[in-house]
Amino acid sequence: MSNKKITLILILFFVFMPAIFLSGCVPYIIGGNYSGQNSGGYAPPGYYPPKRISNDVEIGVASWYGPGFQGRPTASGQIYNMYDLTAASLTLPLDSYAYVTDLENHRSVEVLVNDRGPYADGRIMDLSYAAARALDMIGPGTALVRVQYLGPNPVSLAQCKRYYSTSGIVPIVKHAPPVCGYTLQFAAYTRKAKALKKISAMKKFVPGVQLAEKNVRGTFYYKVVFGDFKNLQDAYNFAKTIAKYGYDVYITRSE
Repeated sequence: MSNKKITLILILFFVFMPAIFLSGCVPYIIGGNYSGQNSGGYAPPGYYPPKRISNDVEIGVASWYGPGFQGRPTASGQIYNMYDLTAASLTLPLDSYAYVTDLENHRSVEVLVNDRGPYADGRIMDLSYAAARALDMIGPGTALVRVQYLGPNPVSLAQCKRYYSTSGIVPIVKHAPPVCGYTLQFAAYTRKAKALKKISAMKKFVPGVQLAEKNVRGTFYYKVVFGDFKNLQDAYNFAKTIAKYGYDVYITRSE
């Protein structure tokens, strides 16, 4: 086999294999993969402190970053994991949360800000692979989004137990999210009709799926959720079972 053919096979493997592993088989986790270390003075090239934003809301273009950064330290000192719901921001504090909404399809995702960037002109946020997938922007690569700041981490990461698990090649869960209560989320929207349509489609596969509303300073988010779990093991077991039906599943913070 020629070197060109080998190179092409390797490129196709790294481009398409993450999607194969993640399609209905890997529960994503909000705020996972915490390394337990602070930044220790580490700052990537081009790093600078966050700017202040007005009304805790930004509108602009978001992009995403994936395999090329897997396993590298972020600006927070955490290790980047493309399968966690995280993001890089130039304006929001590290170890804080935000809702990111695609202004075209109205899909939303809650992310943990643990990195600085993007450094491309005109972009306001870099999303992890999992977060970009939640917004359905993997193909386009970028999207016009609204970023709404939620606040700092509500619970110290050290207060929650950590959970480790792997499945084959892909690490599924490295650490617990920074809370001690969990629920499963399938999608979130800023349009209630879209959330109700998702619930209607899922009910025969996931009895008990329901609508959860959250009002963040006048903006309503409609989340499609299931269950209330006291420990990550139970939430993860349910997530794996439900994922067999082909649905993306997110283990999120209980509120």
